[in-house]
Amino acid sequence: MVLCKRRGCGTEFDATGVSQGPCTYHPGAPVFHEGLKSWSCCKETNKPVLEFEQFMKLPGCAMAEAHTDEAQPLPTPQKPAVSNEEERLSTTFNAVQLNKPAPIPPPTQGPPPPAPEPRDPDSLVHVPAGTTCRRSGCNYVQKEALDTRDKTQETCRYHKGVPIFHEGSKGYTCCKRRVLHFDDFLQIEPCTKAEHGHLFEAPKPADNGRVECRMDHYETPGDVRVTVYAKGVEQSNSVIEIRENEVVLSLALGATPSIPHTRRFERTLQLYAPVNPSASTYTLGKMKLDLVLAKQTEGESWPTLERGERVFGYGLTFGRRTA
Repeated sequence: MVLCKRRGCGTEFDATGVSQGPCTYHPGAPVFHEGLKSWSCCKETNKPVLEFEQFMKLPGCAMAEAHTDEAQPLPTPQKPAVSNEEERLSTTFNAVQLNKPAPIPPPTQGPPPPAPEPRDPDSLVHVPAGTTCRRSGCNYVQKEALDTRDKTQETCRYHKGVPIFHEGSKGYTCCKRRVLHFDDFLQIEPCTKAEHGHLFEAPKPADNGRVECRMDHYETPGDVRVTVYAKGVEQSNSVIEIRENEVVLSLALGATPSIPHTRRFERTLQLYAPVNPSASTYTLGKMKLDLVLAKQTEGESWPTLERGERVFGYGLTFGRRTA
């Protein structure tokens, strides 16, 4: 059995025989913009969603008579015309020097301990046929019903981080590999081996449990602009501190109709180069946090947001996104 290669289908079929259709799929390309996720072929039919799992469940908008195991190319995007402003920015960029990373300041406070790995309760011994592992990137499907489980015999490899889409590259926060195409992103090999077998039952999160939030950033000659997507953030219970070499974030996320419990996102950004805290600003809304970090040296560029990060090519441009 093989998986259908059309985007949005994922149906298993026997490649040696006659494929049984119909195949429902997306002929367009994934679109990720300002935290929203959709398909270019059906933006009006399937409205953009926030969560990655919701995006993966958007129903296909086109139909084929049979499934296929051949990789499907993405549609060729139309290349926009280069404006005079873009030419000016390109000239400015070529004249900019790449600055050295900021010296490592004395340690302030260590990062919080990693969150415990979610696991099925010991009482969960019956697993119906067709149940899928809930860990990101595992995609294991239990083909036959289980009445007893031996978790030591289960091999579950998954991504413990969250998807990250930045400057056209796609990957996970837990591993270093980055790719350009969405189909390649879905095939990124999981980097973590679960200690407690597969996760067939959705965990019941406790109030104020730690969560990850997706972040994007880009830069201009004078500042670096960071967006943290935090749905349901509560301003009164959140803390944002902009310092010369780091940004401390502790965002309280309130309950929502789809997530009926409180959560908290905590992270300290170790900035690539020094910023001017007094000239830096932030705006905290109901859905996201926007940071404007004023560079101490205007015109010098940051290849990464944080020092110590691996540089995957140089994809930043001043004043606009290149996704």
